[in-house]
Order: sequence, then C-alpha cells, then structure tokens
Amino acid sequence: MLQTALQAAKEAGKIMMRHYGKVTPQYKDHSFGPGSVVTKADLEIEEKIVSFLEKKFPDHNIFAEEKTKKDKKSNYTWSLDPIDGTSNFVRNIPLFGISLGLLYKKEPILGVIFLPALKTLVHAEKGKGCFVNGKKVSVSKRALKEALYFGRIHNLASHEKLGKQIALCKIIQASSYELVQIAQGNAEIYATESVLHDVAAGVILIREAGGQVTDYEGKPWDASSKTIVATNGIIHKKVLSLLQH
Repeated sequence: MLQTALQAAKEAGKIMMRHYGKVTPQYKDHSFGPGSVVTKADLEIEEKIVSFLEKKFPDHNIFAEEKTKKDKKSNYTWSLDPIDGTSNFVRNIPLFGISLGLLYKKEPILGVIFLPALKTLVHAEKGKGCFVNGKKVSVSKRALKEALYFGRIHNLASHEKLGKQIALCKIIQASSYELVQIAQGNAEIYATESVLHDVAAGVILIREAGGQVTDYEGKPWDASSKTIVATNGIIHKKVLSLLQH
C-alpha cells in the first residue's frame, strides 16, 4: 500500500509541475467557500490517481476532493486531495502538494504528502515513524511561547487567546505544507475545521513523528471529527484550553 501511495504521489507531482505557472483557475460553487478554486491539473491528477488506486485495490473506498466518491463498503478508504493549496498553485507560490491518506475504518494508518516544487516527499505508516525524503523526522520540543501556529483568517478572532500566547502565526492556506512542517519540527500548531481530504495524510504523519492530533474537545481525531488540533504534543493541553475558553 505504501509503495502504491508513493508512486501515485510522484505521478501527481509530475502533472503538477507540468502545469505549474500555466494554469487558469476556475471558481467553485459557494458550497466550497469563497475563493475556492479548481484547475485542469486538479482534475487530471484526481482522474489518474483514482484510476491507479482502483487497479491496485479494486475493493477499497476512494473519496477525493473534486469528483470521486466510490463507496465499496470496505474498511479501507483512500482520501485524496489532488492539489492541496490550489490557491498557492495558481498564483505561482510553491506551497502546494498532493495529500493521500489511507484509513482503516475511521483511523488513518498511512499517509503520503508530496510537495513537488519543494522536492519534499513525506510518508508515514502506523507504528513505523515519519520520513521526509527517506530521513526519519520528529516534532519539535518548543514551548507554547515559542510556538508557530498555522491559522485561517476566519479563525483568528475566535482563537484570540491562543494568539496572545504564541510566538508566531502564519496563514499559508495549504494544510499539506502546514502539517508537514509540524511533523518535521518547524512549526507547532494547526487548528481549524476538519476537512478529511485536507488532513487525513497529515494526521498520521504528525502522530508518527511524535505529535498529537485531536478535535477541539480533546478526543482523538478520526474521519468523523468536525474540528482538528495538531501540535507537537508537549503543548497540546494548553492549546486545547486556550481554544475552549
């Protein structure tokens, strides 16, 4: 399964970089939120990766961001975002990538994120650690006052108490990039509404790198969670407390 996911991610990266700098975005309907865009590259990658997964694992469920909803009633579900960070991709900002996660029932057990413009390939399997370009990585040991928080514009007002306790807040708008940064120790906090295809791969990366991922109430994150809080673990209880009050 891991080799399939890695191969799929590399193929997606080739397509992304072939289109990079040449795309014309189209705005999605309002159900995706204002400013949400899609490109021919998103659709081409989704079609290719879904076809590839179906050939390898015909009995597995596959759910992708743009069009694919294949429910085979399996305990295994692939969750795909063909280009996470499309708003960056269309503006020639190199913070984007494919996010491909595999869940058993509701729990992520495998994840691959490839950030092709940064030449960064990240993978994790449950119980086996997290690796960036083949090198094992771990979350940071920074305290809350030193922490970097990846936020969203619409969260900043409600997360004001958290914002006053941390060192930095950045708005990147690419969950794949943000979750990778926590996994490899460059950032400490990610907190927002949970969108399965955005975060399924990143959850297992962070857990295998020694971090913690829950919902806002502190329950372990799974596919049914409505919110997500990912941290380096050391500051998790403090972050939850600041988000809840």
